[in-house]
Amino acid sequence: MRLEGDSAGKVTEPPRAATYRTGSARPLAAVLWLFAAGTVTWLLAAGAGKAAGGAAPWLLLLSWFAYAALWRPCLRVGGDGFEVINGLRDHRIPFGAIEDIEVQYTTAIRAAGKKYVSWGAPSPPSAFGAGFQHLSDLKSQPHSALPGNERISQTEAKTGRDDIVAAWLQARSGRAADSPATVTSTWNRPVIAAGAVSILAVVIAARSWVTG
Repeated sequence: MRLEGDSAGKVTEPPRAATYRTGSARPLAAVLWLFAAGTVTWLLAAGAGKAAGGAAPWLLLLSWFAYAALWRPCLRVGGDGFEVINGLRDHRIPFGAIEDIEVQYTTAIRAAGKKYVSWGAPSPPSAFGAGFQHLSDLKSQPHSALPGNERISQTEAKTGRDDIVAAWLQARSGRAADSPATVTSTWNRPVIAAGAVSILAVVIAARSWVTG
């Protein structure tokens, strides 16, 4: 889906604040953390302290990756714009700076001549999750292709992607996007520092293993 032009109705109130993220991202991050903690605990309980020490840096790096790539990313909607929170960098995008929004497998916001892709915005629903019992959309088939010449009625699920698009349309119709604004991008220094420490620990552990 791609949005261009002025097709929204007249709405004056600003969009409500909300946070959207991929549904499976945080559960997967939690599973990885449990795996890391369980592995170290199991090695220590088995009396393999040296093995636990050797595995710890790698598990620390895995845990950092789970936080940066899965737990943290999301797309926030505020009364005056979007906030794209990715692994290492955040982008504050006022409605007034937005040129277009592309909603496909990922959500991309075009603003100030650049394209900002959200890592954590909701992905398209599966065929089953959208209310279809088959992989193909039977509603797109001609009448003659369906038994008894009857159309099959299915309720399409509304997702966070729809809410993101609705917030942008609401902002435009309410003239929240009329005033010029500037996109602000910042690096998340604590996350970067934690990642650097994790990588350094892995390098040290790998060198120790090679040198014996």
